[in-house]
Amino acid sequence: MLLLVALLALAACGSDPDTLEVDRADVRDGGTLQLAVDAMPSTFNPWAAPVGDTAVTVLEPTRGSAVKIADDGSWSVDERYATSVEIASAEPFAVNVSLNPEAVWSDGSPIEVTDMQAFVAAQLAIGGQAVADLDRWSVVAAVVPGADQWSYTVQFTRPTSDWPALIYPGLPAEATAAESYNAFADVAPPSNGPFVVADIDRDAAVVRLERNPQWWGDTPALDAIEYRALGPQSQADAYAAGELDAIELVPAGAEAVDDGVVSTSPGHEWSNLTLNAARGPLTSPAVRQAVALALDRQDLVEVTSPDAQLAGSYVTVPGQEGHVDTVSDALKRDPEQARALIGSAGYAPAGDGWTGPDGAPLTLRLAVPQGNEAVATRAEAIQDDLADVGIKVTVEPRAADTFFSEVVVPLDFDLVTFLWSTDPFDTTDTVARVQPVDGPMNFTGLADPAVAQAAAGLLQATDPAAFAAAAAAFDSAVLATYVLIPLVVEPYVLAVGEDVVNLVARRFGSTDWTTVGFLA
Repeated sequence: MLLLVALLALAACGSDPDTLEVDRADVRDGGTLQLAVDAMPSTFNPWAAPVGDTAVTVLEPTRGSAVKIADDGSWSVDERYATSVEIASAEPFAVNVSLNPEAVWSDGSPIEVTDMQAFVAAQLAIGGQAVADLDRWSVVAAVVPGADQWSYTVQFTRPTSDWPALIYPGLPAEATAAESYNAFADVAPPSNGPFVVADIDRDAAVVRLERNPQWWGDTPALDAIEYRALGPQSQADAYAAGELDAIELVPAGAEAVDDGVVSTSPGHEWSNLTLNAARGPLTSPAVRQAVALALDRQDLVEVTSPDAQLAGSYVTVPGQEGHVDTVSDALKRDPEQARALIGSAGYAPAGDGWTGPDGAPLTLRLAVPQGNEAVATRAEAIQDDLADVGIKVTVEPRAADTFFSEVVVPLDFDLVTFLWSTDPFDTTDTVARVQPVDGPMNFTGLADPAVAQAAAGLLQATDPAAFAAAAAAFDSAVLATYVLIPLVVEPYVLAVGEDVVNLVARRFGSTDWTTVGFLA
């Protein structure tokens, strides 16, 4: 999923982040946690939310699934929602699921096989065209009832590495009907987490969550959670004034908190340089490779954050189960080789630059969103690196609120840099960044047959060893096109009030919202 991270900056330094995690007995019973998002959700059906919508963040404490994710991206059964999840057959691929009979939707109705059947039917009918979740559900062939209402087998048309995300209903059956699926702009559908949406106030830009009276698990410590929609500077001001209990910081802000604690985790968002191979000088593979070899990625790490890391894969991030850095050796900075590649593409030296066969100078346009200091810093470093090999880069600020719709999506750039996010069981999204050429997430202007072949293997790898091998093959195939250059994995940084506990920065791991609260 594409993420636009709030740019926040405060001052001074926080205290020991180890104090953030305590036993449930040390958490005060009650209280309202004040949090913030950049904008109000456009819908309260997270399965109908567009890319980048805040619905997923706001609704996280209201949702659960049959599997829970560890911080390394591995999964285990969440026994609050399921008693077992097992691969039943490798060919044809199928998964048996046994639900927890105690689990119910927030309206009191049981979570059962009919919900899964209706949910899958709704996803297949939508076809992934209008939702943040791409068409990964098309590989589900059927949901076959088991011995009782709480057991079923999910049958697939082929093996899929995303299968743990495709085995549990996200909504009750009545919420998936065509007439109701998109009817949740101002009301939330029934959910299954420890909290429920209690109030949506679009005028005040506040969403209030309260304890779910139907919740069958451990009673949450908090009475309520409120999300306020605020711009980046307003978030910083509200946190400094004690009106918010936690905010997300840009990586460079990790040492800049006036009050509270800074919680930092290895991240899952990575910056990239996307090259438009559909037109201009970057239609040449040699010029694209020259751009890649001109980059000093280690310098980009250093200007990002002391906790940043080199991005070494298109599929996984450092610390994730099965991660192998398969691209860094090929992306070591080599200005001499970069200049040789430019010359091989038909360009001739001209002062401190190059001219093509038509006499035109080798110049590239790097579009950036106005007001985004992190992107501006990265763009300046890229501009300097490419100047060292004679490629002139013109940095073009464009309106931030329409940056993707008017710049990135229509490929109105030569170069662009932003963040991609790597998440467990999102290989459909990973592949969509480079296939097909006209796909909604492919901003490279290219779709390579070798990449398509490697992608097929990645999408069908269902065990860790096979997935690691397929990821390495996919990495190599994508890198060979030099249209998408991974740069830096950015850390995830939270500023958290000193009395707030069990709300910490995590790479992937699921937050247990029943234990989040205030220190007793």
